[in-house]
Amino acid sequence: MSGGLVWALLRVLQQFMSETAARLVLRGTVESLRLSLNTATSADLPRIIEALEPATRHFVDPSRRPQMMAQLRAQLAPSAGPESAATSAAAEGRATAYLVRTEADASHARLAAWMLCESLGGRGYECQKVATAVSELARNQISYAGGGTIQLAPQLAPKRLLRVSAEDSGQGIPDLERVLSGTYKSKTGMGLGLLGVKRLADRFDVRTGPKGTQVDFEVWL
Repeated sequence: MSGGLVWALLRVLQQFMSETAARLVLRGTVESLRLSLNTATSADLPRIIEALEPATRHFVDPSRRPQMMAQLRAQLAPSAGPESAATSAAAEGRATAYLVRTEADASHARLAAWMLCESLGGRGYECQKVATAVSELARNQISYAGGGTIQLAPQLAPKRLLRVSAEDSGQGIPDLERVLSGTYKSKTGMGLGLLGVKRLADRFDVRTGPKGTQVDFEVWL
């Protein structure tokens, strides 16, 4: 199963149970069908989703199960989901922006980044880099700036790449130079994810001050 589809299912399950439980349930369900998370395809989605209904009974409140299953089954309609939006954005070279305020928003932005990377022809490790970086930036926005926006901009020529711009209106990042050099030790952990993003990026730039922070990075595909 492509990484984007895995994250789509996980994103739904995590709204109704812990991340650990969601991962265990998804992996166990897939393996019970004699499939693999790495090799299953979108054609296997109907079987996986229907098998998740009994597999999640002990983890989800009965009153919330219909909502969960409805969201899972919505993944069977690509035209309504992130995959279609990513394919369209990639084909048109169009930038899309995502408002980040909650963990669900962060998960959605991560999924969208992965799907867009795949739509551009990115390989697994390239899409993993993009998704991880977006996730780090989104969580920093939520934790330290009350949220922000993340823009995903595909480019097809002269170089094929995905450009990400994350912007917030927080109080800025103190000791930025030390953060990016890896010598800064923060009691809150602030900035540690930023260094990880820098290491994942093929091009990286950050501007920060008392009125907010903007991080731009590219991953070449």
